Amino acid sequence: MTDYIWGGLAVVTIAVLVWLVAYATRAGRNAQSVETSQTVATDAEIVAGVQANMAKAQAEGPQSKEQLLDRLDAGTG
Repeated sequence: MTDYIWGGLAVVTIAVLVWLVAYATRAGRNAQSVETSQTVATDAEIVAGVQANMAKAQAEGPQSKEQLLDRLDAGTG
């Protein structure tokens, strides 16, 4: 009878360990997915900002050297 108890305890222990490994793996994948999503969002914001600046520069057209230096001094260039 004690052999059945020890055998059952061993099966339960192994099942718990397998569950813990599966849970930890899933948690790691979720964390990696969140980190990747945040990185992609940051990259998209940077690209959008660059595109907005390019569109602004194209809309304003050519400018003289003095106008460019004034914009750079003002911090808007």
